[in-house]
Amino acid sequence: MKHSTVLTKYHSKYLLFMRSSTDLDILCQNALSYGASSVTVMNAKDIVLDPRVRLKCMIPQCINYGRNLMCPPNVIDIDTFSVVISRYTDAILVQYPIPLDTKLMASFKDKNLEDIYDEEDYKKRIVSSERKFQNLMGRLESNALELGYRFAAALSGGPCCLCDECVGQNSGENCRHPFRSRPSMEALGIDVYMTAQNAGLSFEVPAKDDPVWNGLLLVD
Repeated sequence: MKHSTVLTKYHSKYLLFMRSSTDLDILCQNALSYGASSVTVMNAKDIVLDPRVRLKCMIPQCINYGRNLMCPPNVIDIDTFSVVISRYTDAILVQYPIPLDTKLMASFKDKNLEDIYDEEDYKKRIVSSERKFQNLMGRLESNALELGYRFAAALSGGPCCLCDECVGQNSGENCRHPFRSRPSMEALGIDVYMTAQNAGLSFEVPAKDDPVWNGLLLVD
């Protein structure tokens, strides 16, 4: 009887591992079918947090700082997020193509971020692809929840841009898209560059060819 009990426990752990591995493969395939250019499973322990990432939201100050509900200081602080992320086992890093050509990227060289955001060509290309990417990450989170991962959480890339203008923290209004809006990796203090490198999906900074959005699906 003792041997039978041990065997049952072993099988239970093995089946749990197989279920998790298969589920992660399914989620990766889903991400690719939704338009991701690259996707990989990584150990949640390899996600890099660095308080200097949050500092770069302020110096130089991003125009979304304090204005976007999904940006600092409106999201949880890095110390709290460090505790949260320690409870996760796996994560899926997702990269999504940004439709920029060399000529357009060169035109941004001597302009500040606020001026770039106001350009119609920027809005059409960047914001459009970012919204598609945010929707992709939202769908992926829903897929994970449907597979039974009740604490699955998606983090997008860049500021939430589902609305042309966020309601803002002092408006007294609720978020217009509470089930679709997600904070970015960098808003929570994740060093996206080092995390992608740890996952085997390095990218250039600054981007020269084939720029990508980076997002993360946390899987419990």
